[in-house]
Amino acid sequence: MICRVLALSMAAASVSMAQGTMCPYENLNAARILTAGSICQDDKVSDCVVDTSCKVLKKNALTYTNNSNANSFSGALDGTTNGTSVFDAVGNMTEWLPNTLILKNLTKLNLDMLEFNGDLTVLFLTDILVGDIPKTAKLGFPAQLGFYNTNTSNIPNLFDNEYILSVDYQNQPLNVSSLVNIPPWANRIDLFKCSIPTLTNWNWTNLTYISLGRTGLTSIENVSFQKGRLKTIHLGHNRITNFVMSKATFDALDVLAPIQNLAQASLSNVVEPYGFNITNATIVQDAKLCAAAGGNITELWSMHYDVTGSHLTVCVLPEKSDNSASSNTSSSSSSSNTGLIVGLSVGGAVILAVIAFFFIRRRRSADSEGYQYQGGATTRSKTGDNTRFGDTTTTTGGLDMSELTLYRINQEEVQPEAKIASGAYADVFRGTYKGQAVAIKKLLSSRVGVKEVQGLIDEIKLIASFTSPFVVKLVGCCWDQPSDLECVLEFMDNGDLRDNLTSRDSEAFPWEEKILVMANIVDGVAYLHSLPVIHRDLKSRNILMDSTKGAKLTDFGVSKEDTQETMTVGVGTYRWMAPEILQLNHYSVAADIFSFGMILSELDTHKIPYADVTNPKNGKPLVDTAIMGMVIAGTIKPTFSSTMPEWIHDMAMQCIATNPEDRPSALMLSSVIHKVIKQSSGDKTN
Repeated sequence: MICRVLALSMAAASVSMAQGTMCPYENLNAARILTAGSICQDDKVSDCVVDTSCKVLKKNALTYTNNSNANSFSGALDGTTNGTSVFDAVGNMTEWLPNTLILKNLTKLNLDMLEFNGDLTVLFLTDILVGDIPKTAKLGFPAQLGFYNTNTSNIPNLFDNEYILSVDYQNQPLNVSSLVNIPPWANRIDLFKCSIPTLTNWNWTNLTYISLGRTGLTSIENVSFQKGRLKTIHLGHNRITNFVMSKATFDALDVLAPIQNLAQASLSNVVEPYGFNITNATIVQDAKLCAAAGGNITELWSMHYDVTGSHLTVCVLPEKSDNSASSNTSSSSSSSNTGLIVGLSVGGAVILAVIAFFFIRRRRSADSEGYQYQGGATTRSKTGDNTRFGDTTTTTGGLDMSELTLYRINQEEVQPEAKIASGAYADVFRGTYKGQAVAIKKLLSSRVGVKEVQGLIDEIKLIASFTSPFVVKLVGCCWDQPSDLECVLEFMDNGDLRDNLTSRDSEAFPWEEKILVMANIVDGVAYLHSLPVIHRDLKSRNILMDSTKGAKLTDFGVSKEDTQETMTVGVGTYRWMAPEILQLNHYSVAADIFSFGMILSELDTHKIPYADVTNPKNGKPLVDTAIMGMVIAGTIKPTFSSTMPEWIHDMAMQCIATNPEDRPSALMLSSVIHKVIKQSSGDKTN
C-alpha cells in the first residue's frame, strides 16, 4: 500500500512539473535547459534538456567520450534544429557525474541557474553568447576555467575555489578590475585578445604562464613575476611604450629564452610552449616615463637579439625602490595556501611536463672534473694572463662583463681556502662567502683567453637561470679583471658520486641509498629538459653529493679540450657518450638518457664504464679510442652484476639503447623510480 502511494505521488509530481506548477525553471528566461538527475525521469541517462515546465525535450544531449572522462558537446554539429540550439541555458547539474564539460558553438547560453557539484574539474565555454557571469551562477570548483569568445566582461570571485589553477579568458571585453577575483594560488592566466590597454599593480609571482598577446597593451607597471617560476609569457602584437618593473621581475623575465613548442609524446599529445613570445610586438621604453618612475632604461632579452631582431627596452627600478605589487591579492590567502600551491603546481607539472628538446648552444666536452681533495691553501691571483684583455672590466676583447652585473658579489668577501678539483680549463676551490661554505670555480691562468672567459660567462648565466633542488645553485660571481672571473656555487659537503663509489663498497652504499641518488639525478635531468637544456656531460664526476641535500647535477659550461691525451687515459667523458654523439656529434635529450644508463652501471659496479673490458691480445684495459669505435659499432655494452635489482637492470638497458628513439624520457624514468620509492616506504610502514 505504501509503495503504491509513493508511486502515485511521484506520478502526480511528474504531471505537476510537466504542467509547470513545480518546475524550478518556470521563470527562467530560456526555452531549453540542460540539466541532470531525477528531473530527467530516467536513471539511464546522464543529462537531459527540459523546458520551463520541466517537460523533457531531449535525453543525453551531450556527446560523451571515454577519454579522461571528458564530455563535450558541439551544437553546430548535432545540436541545432531549424537554426535553434539544442539548449540555451544550463541549470542544475549537481547530479551530473562526469568531471569535464566543454560547450561550444551555441547561439546563446543563460547561466542564471547554473549549478555544479564539487566534482567538476574542467569547464570550457567557446563561441557562445554568454555575457557576464551572473552572481547566482554556481560554477563548482573547477581547476581549469575557460571562457573563449563569449562576450564576458567579468571574472567571478574565485577565492572560494581552492582548486583553481588556470583561468583562460580569450577574446573578451574584459573589465580589468575583475582580475582581482583571481586568487593568488592560480598559476596560469590567459587573456589573449582581451582589451587591456594598461596593467598596473598586480602580484603575479605564482604564475607559471601568462598570455597577454593581442590585448592592445601599451603600459605595464609594477606587475611582479618570480624568477624560476614564470615559464611562459606571451606579449605578441602589442606596442608597449611603458614597461616599469622591479629588478626581481626583470630577472624573472630576462632569464626566459625565445618560445619553443615542446611535447612529451609518451604521456600525451599536449603541446606546451615555454619561453617568451613577442611576435610582431615592440617594447621601447619611453625615457620620460622611466625618469618619472625613478628607474633605469635596460635592455630586455639582449642575449637573444639574433632571434628578436630588435632592442627591447624596459624601465627597471633600483632595488631600494623595489616595491612589491599592491595588495590586489590577499597576503593571508597567499600564505595560508602555500602548501596547496606547491602540491598542485608540482602535480600539474608532472601531468603536463614536456621533455623533447634541443639546446641551442653547442659545446664539446672531454676530460673529467670533480671534487678530489688536495692539500694546501691558496690565495687569489690578481694578475693572471691579462695580455689578451687590456684594462677594462666591462667590454674587452669582445666580452661584455656587464651581462653578469645581476649576479656580481663583493670579491673581497669571497675567500678561497683549498683546491678541491682540477679540470682541463678550470680549478675548483673550497671557500667561504660571508661565512657560508661555497665552491669557487676559476679558470686556469695558463688557459685564460677570450673564448674561455666567454664560456665561463655563459655557464654563469645558465646556472643563474636554474631553480631546482636537484641542480647546484649559483651564489654569484666576482672579478677584478675578466681573466680573474670566478663562479661561486653552493658547496656540497660529500664530494662527487665517483668518489663515493670509489671509497664505499656496496654494503656502505646500498641500493636503498643509490635509488634515492637515482631519483635526484633524473629529477634534475627532467628539470633541465623542460627548459629546454641538454646537460651533455652526465657522469659520476658531475653528480655532487651532500649529507643533507642529496645529489645534485653540476658542470654546465666551460668547453673542455678534446685531445688525444684525454681520449687515451681511460677517464674521459667519452665512456658516457651515446653512439650518435661519437659518430655524428648529434645531441638531443636522448644523449643525457644514455649517459644516465652508464651512471647506472657505475652505481652497480662502483667502477667507470667498461673498466673490466680488456684487449684480448695483451690483457690490458682498452683505451677510450678503442671503446669509442666499439660503442659506435654497437658491439659493446657495460657490465652489470647479478646482484643488481632486475628493474634497474631493465631500466639501464633501455637507457643505453642504440637507437635514441628507443630510450625513455627523464620524466618516465622519474615516474618509475618514485613509484618504487613510494612502494618501499609503504612496505616499511605496514
